[in-house]
Amino acid sequence: MSESTEFIRTASKNERRYIMRHALGFYNALTLTGLYTIPHTDSLNANNLDKFIPALKHCIAVHPFLSTAIKGENTENPSFVRPASINLRNHLHLVDMLSNSTSSSLTDKDDRDLHLITQVTKKIHDEPFVNVDQQPPWKVLIVPLSDEAASGQRVYIIFACSHSHGDGKSGLEFHKTFLEGLKYAHELYDQGYLYQTSTSALPLLPPLEEAANLSITWRYLFLNLFGRHMPSIACRLLGLQPPANIIHGFNAWTGRAMTFDPSKFHTGSEALLVKKDLLSGILRVCREHGVKFTGFFNHLVAHILHSILLQHRDTGRNTCTRTLLGQIVVDLRALIPAYIKSENQMVNSVSALIATISLKNDTEFWNDARRTTVKLAECASTLADQPIGLLRFFHSFRGWFLGKLGKGRDSSYEISNAVIFDPRLQPSDPVGTGKVNWDIERVLFSQPANVTGSPLNFQIVTRKGGDMVITLNWQRGILDVSDETFFVREILENVHGLMTELCCDSSLT
Repeated sequence: MSESTEFIRTASKNERRYIMRHALGFYNALTLTGLYTIPHTDSLNANNLDKFIPALKHCIAVHPFLSTAIKGENTENPSFVRPASINLRNHLHLVDMLSNSTSSSLTDKDDRDLHLITQVTKKIHDEPFVNVDQQPPWKVLIVPLSDEAASGQRVYIIFACSHSHGDGKSGLEFHKTFLEGLKYAHELYDQGYLYQTSTSALPLLPPLEEAANLSITWRYLFLNLFGRHMPSIACRLLGLQPPANIIHGFNAWTGRAMTFDPSKFHTGSEALLVKKDLLSGILRVCREHGVKFTGFFNHLVAHILHSILLQHRDTGRNTCTRTLLGQIVVDLRALIPAYIKSENQMVNSVSALIATISLKNDTEFWNDARRTTVKLAECASTLADQPIGLLRFFHSFRGWFLGKLGKGRDSSYEISNAVIFDPRLQPSDPVGTGKVNWDIERVLFSQPANVTGSPLNFQIVTRKGGDMVITLNWQRGILDVSDETFFVREILENVHGLMTELCCDSSLT
């Protein structure tokens, strides 16, 4: 790696938040994983990393963040820089799946594969990126599967990056580009491990705060800054409505207080595969009730979590509460012209909605899910009063993060739905005579343990026309139950069980 770097631009406050969180060790690598397939008619040794170099070079050429390092990660004023060259040996790795194969006794092939790749991603989540001032914080891991399918070879390809370099949909953009590269980049790039960056490299897209007018009304600002300290009667007299997490935050289940011990900081992760037939049935039921899947899933999780917490009331605090706070991630890309016009969408463009679920009776399930669906649509249709807009009032992110330790969390769980992944090439994409017939049959979205985040984090992504994968991740030791793995597996089993029941009976009783 060359020591010379080119200054690109200073990091925005949103980017500074992600950078400092990584620098403190509070949140390491997020991952987007694709299960790639290639027909037997194409000869390829997936254990030979050289074969993947042209595709990786194609991705770096298309996505400028992949050639971007971070200067001053531990400061309050970091900046993005571009090293003169990138040694791809630092970014491309081979994982021996056989070394993990003894950890699973599952008999179903799909479940076994999913379990094994989850064990690999957990390790990746716990590894911080190093030398980020010279080495862009991302990597790709190749995980060949030993048992080939009848139709051809199968290999998991994991893209891991710091959140400073993109969000969940950015990972999907990477896989689209990587798939393109596997098909034809061998005609354009060599297999050398040294990539020379260029002064003519594409510029970074503007950060969210510059690309969008994230306006904040005085009412929204006042309530978020002072609402927690105001009695509800005072808010009513002033004609103000405090945010949901302020009204109910003291009564909701939010796991244990925020804590960080580097020696004990580990990611827990379990995954659920929702086969396409079951998924089609659930989407049909949702349409019949005028509900989008995320709104439905939010209330499904709340009902399941409430029921299971009641069973664990002797091991946790506040487990008999009937109030839960769901933090639902909202993507703002569609509202930002600079992002819509760009073919490169590796950016951070997420905000969030806090949905309060007060469980009164099951007959209100679909009405509540419809209300959440409407709120999500409203939140995703405006740039005004987005929580992300409040970052303009922050000055010290290190102090802000460290000041959270020992305090309660703002939500019970987070849902991040990357929605549909369609890996098909666009008609204008170049295809040469040497095209290789790669495809992606499944994708998996997974986030690391998050010190200041929700106790439970659901990540969802669906391959268009295929299966959905739901991962449920957490910071080990903070769920406030006696057996965390059993607790999380019970949640996912109930999710699958209730989805199956609902496909046969659209009433939730």
